[in-house]
Amino acid sequence: MPDHAAAGGAFEDQASSLRRLLGGSMLRSALFIGGDSGIGQTALVAGTAEAMARRGHAVLVVDGQPHLRSGAGWFGLSPRGDLAEALSGQRRLDEVLLHAAGGVTWAPAARLGPAGLSGGGVAGAAEAADRVLGELSARFDCVLVDVPADRADRWWPAAAHAGAVLLGSTGAARSVTATYSALKVLALEVGQRRYLWWMGRAADPAAAEAAWGKVAQTARRFLQVRLDYAGAVPLDAGVPRAQRLRRPLSAVFPASPAAAACALLAEQLDLPVSAQSPPEAPEAVWRGLLLGEAPLGPDPAQNRGGSVGDPGVDDPWTSSGAAQRVLPDPTRDPTQTRRQAATQTATQIPTQNPAPFGAPGRTALVSR
Repeated sequence: MPDHAAAGGAFEDQASSLRRLLGGSMLRSALFIGGDSGIGQTALVAGTAEAMARRGHAVLVVDGQPHLRSGAGWFGLSPRGDLAEALSGQRRLDEVLLHAAGGVTWAPAARLGPAGLSGGGVAGAAEAADRVLGELSARFDCVLVDVPADRADRWWPAAAHAGAVLLGSTGAARSVTATYSALKVLALEVGQRRYLWWMGRAADPAAAEAAWGKVAQTARRFLQVRLDYAGAVPLDAGVPRAQRLRRPLSAVFPASPAAAACALLAEQLDLPVSAQSPPEAPEAVWRGLLLGEAPLGPDPAQNRGGSVGDPGVDDPWTSSGAAQRVLPDPTRDPTQTRRQAATQTATQIPTQNPAPFGAPGRTALVSR
Protein backbone atom coordinates (compact mmCIF):
# COMPACT_ATOMS: atom_id res chain seq x y z
CA MET A 1 0.00 0.00 0.00
CA PRO A 2 1.52 3.37 -1.00
CA ASP A 3 2.73 5.71 1.71
CA HIS A 4 0.67 8.81 0.93
CA ALA A 5 2.33 10.87 3.64
CA ALA A 6 5.78 10.11 2.23
CA ALA A 7 4.61 10.78 -1.31
CA GLY A 8 3.06 14.05 -0.19
CA GLY A 9 6.31 15.06 1.48
CA ALA A 10 8.31 14.24 -1.66
CA PHE A 11 5.93 16.26 -3.80
CA GLU A 12 6.11 19.13 -1.32
CA ASP A 13 9.93 19.11 -1.42
CA GLN A 14 10.03 19.04 -5.24
CA ALA A 15 7.48 21.84 -5.55
CA SER A 16 9.30 23.97 -2.99
CA SER A 17 12.64 23.45 -4.75
CA LEU A 18 11.14 24.39 -8.10
CA ARG A 19 9.63 27.59 -6.68
CA ARG A 20 12.97 28.57 -5.16
CA LEU A 21 14.73 28.02 -8.51
CA LEU A 22 12.13 30.20 -10.22
CA GLY A 23 12.41 32.90 -7.58
CA GLY A 24 8.89 32.40 -6.25
CA SER A 25 9.59 31.74 -2.60
CA MET A 26 7.45 34.57 -1.18
CA LEU A 27 5.06 33.42 1.51
CA ARG A 28 1.37 33.70 0.65
CA SER A 29 -0.74 34.28 3.76
CA ALA A 30 -4.35 35.03 4.61
CA LEU A 31 -6.23 35.42 7.89
CA PHE A 32 -9.89 34.36 7.83
CA ILE A 33 -12.11 35.62 10.68
CA GLY A 34 -15.74 34.52 10.60
CA GLY A 35 -18.85 35.23 12.60
CA ASP A 36 -21.08 32.58 14.13
CA SER A 37 -20.73 28.92 13.19
CA GLY A 38 -22.36 27.73 10.02
CA ILE A 39 -21.36 30.58 7.69
CA GLY A 40 -19.16 28.26 5.63
CA GLN A 41 -15.77 29.71 6.54
CA THR A 42 -14.03 26.41 7.21
CA ALA A 43 -15.36 25.09 3.89
CA LEU A 44 -14.01 28.21 2.17
CA VAL A 45 -10.61 27.82 3.84
CA ALA A 46 -10.42 24.11 3.01
CA GLY A 47 -11.42 24.70 -0.61
CA THR A 48 -9.04 27.61 -1.04
CA ALA A 49 -6.18 25.65 0.53
CA GLU A 50 -6.78 22.74 -1.83
CA ALA A 51 -6.94 25.13 -4.79
CA MET A 52 -3.63 26.71 -3.72
CA ALA A 53 -2.09 23.22 -3.48
CA ARG A 54 -3.25 22.50 -7.05
CA ARG A 55 -1.43 25.67 -8.08
CA GLY A 56 1.82 24.14 -6.82
CA HIS A 57 2.02 25.61 -3.33
CA ALA A 58 2.93 23.81 -0.13
CA VAL A 59 -0.06 24.81 2.00
CA LEU A 60 -0.50 24.86 5.76
CA VAL A 61 -3.85 25.63 7.37
CA VAL A 62 -3.49 26.93 10.92
CA ASP A 63 -6.82 25.84 12.37
CA GLY A 64 -7.77 28.10 15.27
CA GLN A 65 -11.36 26.85 15.39
CA PRO A 66 -12.62 24.99 18.47
CA HIS A 67 -12.26 21.22 18.21
CA LEU A 68 -15.90 20.56 17.31
CA ARG A 69 -15.70 23.06 14.43
CA SER A 70 -12.20 22.11 13.36
CA GLY A 71 -11.54 21.78 9.65
CA ALA A 72 -9.48 18.67 10.30
CA GLY A 73 -12.74 16.91 11.08
CA TRP A 74 -13.86 17.60 7.51
CA PHE A 75 -11.33 14.99 6.35
CA GLY A 76 -11.84 12.64 9.27
CA LEU A 77 -8.50 13.57 10.84
CA SER A 78 -8.03 13.21 14.59
CA PRO A 79 -5.85 15.90 16.19
CA ARG A 80 -2.89 14.52 18.13
CA GLY A 81 -1.84 17.81 19.63
CA ASP A 82 -1.92 21.56 19.20
CA LEU A 83 0.48 23.91 17.43
CA ALA A 84 0.84 25.79 20.72
CA GLU A 85 2.40 22.65 22.21
CA ALA A 86 4.93 22.44 19.40
CA LEU A 87 5.85 26.13 19.71
CA SER A 88 6.34 25.76 23.47
CA GLY A 89 8.46 22.61 23.15
CA GLN A 90 5.94 20.15 24.56
CA ARG A 91 5.54 18.23 21.27
CA ARG A 92 7.46 17.77 18.06
CA LEU A 93 6.02 19.58 15.06
CA ASP A 94 5.40 16.35 13.12
CA GLU A 95 3.30 15.06 16.01
CA VAL A 96 0.91 17.96 15.50
CA LEU A 97 0.66 18.26 11.72
CA LEU A 98 -2.12 16.37 9.93
CA HIS A 99 -1.98 15.51 6.24
CA ALA A 100 -5.30 15.67 4.41
CA ALA A 101 -6.46 14.67 0.97
CA GLY A 102 -5.66 17.23 -1.68
CA GLY A 103 -2.09 17.83 -0.52
CA VAL A 104 -2.95 20.23 2.32
CA THR A 105 -1.44 20.06 5.81
CA TRP A 106 -3.52 21.08 8.82
CA ALA A 107 -2.17 22.31 12.15
CA PRO A 108 -4.77 22.30 14.97
CA ALA A 109 -4.28 25.54 16.88
CA ALA A 110 -7.33 26.00 19.11
CA ARG A 111 -5.02 26.64 22.08
CA LEU A 112 -2.85 29.08 20.20
CA GLY A 113 -3.31 32.83 20.17
CA PRO A 114 -0.49 35.17 19.13
CA ALA A 115 -1.65 37.73 21.71
CA GLY A 116 -0.76 35.22 24.44
CA LEU A 117 1.02 31.99 23.55
CA SER A 118 -0.14 28.99 25.59
CA GLY A 119 2.65 27.24 27.44
CA GLY A 120 5.05 30.17 27.27
CA GLY A 121 6.44 29.33 30.71
CA VAL A 122 7.84 25.96 29.62
CA ALA A 123 11.63 25.74 29.85
CA GLY A 124 13.23 26.10 26.43
CA ALA A 125 10.04 27.46 24.84
CA ALA A 126 11.84 30.27 22.99
CA GLU A 127 14.32 27.85 21.41
CA ALA A 128 11.48 25.46 20.51
CA ALA A 129 9.51 28.27 18.88
CA ASP A 130 12.53 29.31 16.81
CA ARG A 131 13.05 25.72 15.70
CA VAL A 132 9.38 25.19 14.76
CA LEU A 133 9.15 28.49 12.88
CA GLY A 134 12.29 27.55 10.96
CA GLU A 135 10.75 24.22 9.98
CA LEU A 136 7.50 25.84 8.89
CA SER A 137 9.31 28.46 6.84
CA ALA A 138 11.33 25.77 5.07
CA ARG A 139 8.38 23.47 4.35
CA PHE A 140 5.49 25.78 3.45
CA ASP A 141 5.08 28.77 1.18
CA CYS A 142 1.37 29.35 1.80
CA VAL A 143 -0.42 29.64 5.14
CA LEU A 144 -4.13 30.17 5.73
CA VAL A 145 -5.30 30.94 9.26
CA ASP A 146 -8.90 30.03 10.18
CA VAL A 147 -10.25 31.58 13.40
CA PRO A 148 -13.73 32.40 14.72
CA ALA A 149 -14.75 35.98 15.38
CA ASP A 150 -14.94 35.48 19.14
CA ARG A 151 -11.19 34.81 19.21
CA ALA A 152 -10.16 37.97 17.38
CA ASP A 153 -8.82 39.36 20.66
CA ARG A 154 -6.24 36.54 20.64
CA TRP A 155 -5.38 36.64 16.95
CA TRP A 156 -5.34 40.37 16.14
CA PRO A 157 -1.50 40.56 15.91
CA ALA A 158 -1.68 38.20 12.93
CA ALA A 159 -3.62 40.83 10.98
CA ALA A 160 -0.56 43.09 10.98
CA HIS A 161 1.35 40.47 8.98
CA ALA A 162 -1.20 38.53 6.90
CA GLY A 163 -1.16 39.32 3.20
CA ALA A 164 -4.96 39.37 3.24
CA VAL A 165 -7.49 39.72 6.06
CA LEU A 166 -10.92 38.36 5.17
CA LEU A 167 -13.90 38.74 7.50
CA GLY A 168 -17.01 36.74 6.73
CA SER A 169 -20.64 36.57 7.76
CA THR A 170 -24.05 35.67 6.46
CA GLY A 171 -26.73 38.31 6.07
CA ALA A 172 -28.22 37.50 9.48
CA ALA A 173 -27.92 40.29 12.07
CA ARG A 174 -26.30 37.99 14.65
CA SER A 175 -23.64 36.87 12.20
CA VAL A 176 -22.86 40.40 10.98
CA THR A 177 -22.67 41.69 14.56
CA ALA A 178 -20.24 38.97 15.62
CA THR A 179 -17.90 39.64 12.70
CA TYR A 180 -18.16 43.41 13.07
CA SER A 181 -17.05 43.04 16.68
CA ALA A 182 -13.94 41.28 15.40
CA LEU A 183 -13.38 44.11 12.91
CA LYS A 184 -13.49 46.61 15.78
CA VAL A 185 -10.77 44.69 17.59
CA LEU A 186 -8.59 44.71 14.47
CA ALA A 187 -9.20 48.41 13.79
CA LEU A 188 -8.39 49.46 17.35
CA GLU A 189 -5.37 47.19 17.85
CA VAL A 190 -3.78 47.00 14.41
CA GLY A 191 -4.72 50.39 13.00
CA GLN A 192 -5.96 51.68 9.70
CA ARG A 193 -5.63 49.31 6.78
CA ARG A 194 -7.74 47.61 4.17
CA TYR A 195 -9.90 44.65 5.08
CA LEU A 196 -12.09 42.40 2.95
CA TRP A 197 -15.60 41.19 3.77
CA TRP A 198 -17.22 38.16 2.19
CA MET A 199 -20.78 36.90 2.53
CA GLY A 200 -21.40 33.19 3.08
CA ARG A 201 -24.32 30.93 2.18
CA ALA A 202 -25.64 33.61 -0.14
CA ALA A 203 -28.92 32.73 -1.82
CA ASP A 204 -29.35 36.27 -3.19
CA PRO A 205 -26.11 37.97 -4.34
CA ALA A 206 -27.77 41.41 -4.45
CA ALA A 207 -28.98 41.14 -0.85
CA ALA A 208 -25.54 39.90 0.22
CA GLU A 209 -23.85 42.88 -1.37
CA ALA A 210 -26.39 45.24 0.20
CA ALA A 211 -25.55 43.82 3.64
CA TRP A 212 -21.86 44.44 3.03
CA GLY A 213 -22.60 47.99 1.91
CA LYS A 214 -24.24 48.87 5.22
CA VAL A 215 -21.38 47.37 7.20
CA ALA A 216 -18.79 49.17 5.06
CA GLN A 217 -20.47 52.53 5.63
CA THR A 218 -20.57 51.90 9.38
CA ALA A 219 -16.91 50.85 9.43
CA ARG A 220 -15.86 54.02 7.64
CA ARG A 221 -17.87 56.25 9.96
CA PHE A 222 -16.98 54.72 13.29
CA LEU A 223 -13.69 52.88 12.73
CA GLN A 224 -12.09 54.72 9.81
CA VAL A 225 -11.16 51.52 8.05
CA ARG A 226 -11.59 50.55 4.45
CA LEU A 227 -13.81 47.50 4.06
CA ASP A 228 -13.85 46.23 0.48
CA TYR A 229 -16.21 43.60 -0.83
CA ALA A 230 -14.65 40.20 -1.53
CA GLY A 231 -17.86 38.78 -2.94
CA ALA A 232 -20.40 36.14 -2.00
CA VAL A 233 -19.95 32.41 -1.64
CA PRO A 234 -23.22 30.88 -2.90
CA LEU A 235 -25.34 28.47 -0.94
CA ASP A 236 -24.17 25.14 -2.34
CA ALA A 237 -25.63 21.71 -1.58
CA GLY A 238 -22.34 20.13 -2.61
CA VAL A 239 -20.51 21.48 0.46
CA PRO A 240 -22.20 19.29 3.13
CA ARG A 241 -22.11 16.32 0.75
CA ALA A 242 -18.35 16.68 0.29
CA GLN A 243 -17.96 16.97 4.05
CA ARG A 244 -19.88 13.74 4.59
CA LEU A 245 -17.58 12.04 2.06
CA ARG A 246 -14.55 13.58 3.82
CA ARG A 247 -13.17 14.70 0.48
CA PRO A 248 -12.14 18.07 -0.96
CA LEU A 249 -15.09 19.84 -2.56
CA SER A 250 -13.29 20.33 -5.87
CA ALA A 251 -12.46 16.62 -6.05
CA VAL A 252 -16.04 15.40 -5.80
CA PHE A 253 -17.96 18.41 -7.17
CA PRO A 254 -15.46 20.34 -9.30
CA ALA A 255 -18.19 22.28 -11.13
CA SER A 256 -20.00 23.40 -7.99
CA PRO A 257 -20.42 27.16 -7.38
CA ALA A 258 -18.58 27.03 -4.05
CA ALA A 259 -15.62 25.21 -5.64
CA ALA A 260 -15.47 27.95 -8.29
CA ALA A 261 -15.44 30.59 -5.54
CA CYS A 262 -12.53 28.87 -3.80
CA ALA A 263 -10.59 28.61 -7.07
CA LEU A 264 -11.08 32.32 -7.77
CA LEU A 265 -9.96 33.28 -4.29
CA ALA A 266 -6.85 31.12 -4.67
CA GLU A 267 -6.11 32.84 -7.96
CA GLN A 268 -6.30 36.23 -6.24
CA LEU A 269 -4.11 35.11 -3.35
CA ASP A 270 -1.52 33.94 -5.87
CA LEU A 271 -1.25 37.28 -7.68
CA PRO A 272 2.25 38.75 -7.73
CA VAL A 273 2.92 41.48 -5.19
CA SER A 274 3.64 44.95 -6.49
CA ALA A 275 7.32 45.92 -6.48
CA GLN A 276 6.27 49.20 -4.87
CA SER A 277 5.16 47.26 -1.78
CA PRO A 278 7.93 44.76 -1.04
CA PRO A 279 6.72 41.91 1.19
CA GLU A 280 8.03 41.02 4.61
CA ALA A 281 10.58 38.25 4.84
CA PRO A 282 8.80 34.87 5.28
CA GLU A 283 10.42 34.35 8.69
CA ALA A 284 9.02 37.66 9.94
CA VAL A 285 5.55 36.75 8.66
CA TRP A 286 5.62 33.40 10.44
CA ARG A 287 6.68 35.05 13.70
CA GLY A 288 3.95 37.66 13.37
CA LEU A 289 1.21 35.17 12.50
CA LEU A 290 1.98 32.65 15.23
CA LEU A 291 3.84 34.54 17.95
CA GLY A 292 2.26 37.96 17.63
CA GLU A 293 5.48 39.83 16.98
CA ALA A 294 3.68 42.68 15.25
CA PRO A 295 5.63 45.56 13.66
CA LEU A 296 4.02 48.16 15.90
CA GLY A 297 5.37 51.47 17.12
CA PRO A 298 6.59 52.13 20.67
CA ASP A 299 3.38 53.98 21.55
CA PRO A 300 0.35 51.64 21.28
CA ALA A 301 -1.86 54.65 20.60
CA GLN A 302 -0.01 55.17 17.31
CA ASN A 303 -1.20 51.79 16.09
CA ARG A 304 -4.86 52.31 16.81
CA GLY A 305 -7.37 53.39 14.24
CA GLY A 306 -9.46 54.95 16.96
CA SER A 307 -13.21 54.93 17.50
CA VAL A 308 -14.35 57.93 15.54
CA GLY A 309 -17.56 59.25 14.15
CA ASP A 310 -20.29 61.61 15.21
CA PRO A 311 -20.06 62.33 18.95
CA GLY A 312 -22.88 60.82 20.91
CA VAL A 313 -24.01 58.50 18.12
CA ASP A 314 -24.05 54.79 18.88
CA ASP A 315 -22.38 52.40 16.48
CA PRO A 316 -25.32 50.51 14.89
CA TRP A 317 -23.44 47.19 14.80
CA THR A 318 -22.76 47.03 18.53
CA SER A 319 -25.12 46.09 21.32
CA SER A 320 -25.59 49.73 22.33
CA GLY A 321 -26.74 50.60 18.84
CA ALA A 322 -28.79 47.49 18.19
CA ALA A 323 -31.97 49.49 17.58
CA GLN A 324 -30.34 51.25 14.62
CA ARG A 325 -29.58 48.09 12.64
CA VAL A 326 -31.16 48.01 9.23
CA LEU A 327 -30.94 44.80 7.26
CA PRO A 328 -30.77 44.91 3.45
CA ASP A 329 -33.90 46.10 1.67
CA PRO A 330 -34.48 43.58 -1.15
CA THR A 331 -36.59 46.10 -3.10
CA ARG A 332 -33.61 48.44 -3.60
CA ASP A 333 -30.84 47.91 -6.11
CA PRO A 334 -27.57 47.92 -4.16
CA THR A 335 -25.36 47.28 -7.18
CA GLN A 336 -24.63 50.94 -7.92
CA THR A 337 -25.49 53.25 -5.04
CA ARG A 338 -24.02 51.32 -2.11
CA ARG A 339 -20.94 50.12 -3.96
CA GLN A 340 -20.20 53.62 -5.28
CA ALA A 341 -20.70 55.25 -1.88
CA ALA A 342 -18.56 52.67 -0.10
CA THR A 343 -15.76 52.73 -2.67
CA GLN A 344 -15.70 56.51 -3.04
CA THR A 345 -15.35 57.16 0.66
CA ALA A 346 -13.06 54.19 1.27
CA THR A 347 -10.46 55.55 -1.13
CA GLN A 348 -10.13 58.61 1.11
CA ILE A 349 -9.02 56.49 4.08
CA PRO A 350 -5.25 55.94 4.32
CA THR A 351 -4.14 52.35 4.78
CA GLN A 352 -1.37 51.30 7.13
CA ASN A 353 -0.37 48.28 5.03
CA PRO A 354 -0.53 47.61 1.27
CA ALA A 355 -3.72 46.26 -0.22
CA PRO A 356 -3.80 42.52 0.45
CA PHE A 357 -4.54 41.21 -3.00
CA GLY A 358 -2.21 43.01 -5.44
CA ALA A 359 -5.11 44.45 -7.48
CA PRO A 360 -7.12 47.60 -6.78
CA GLY A 361 -10.79 47.60 -5.90
CA ARG A 362 -12.34 44.37 -4.71
CA THR A 363 -11.94 40.68 -5.16
CA ALA A 364 -14.84 38.70 -6.59
CA LEU A 365 -15.14 35.24 -5.11
CA VAL A 366 -17.68 34.26 -7.75
CA SER A 367 -18.12 35.34 -11.34
CA ARG A 368 -20.68 38.06 -11.90
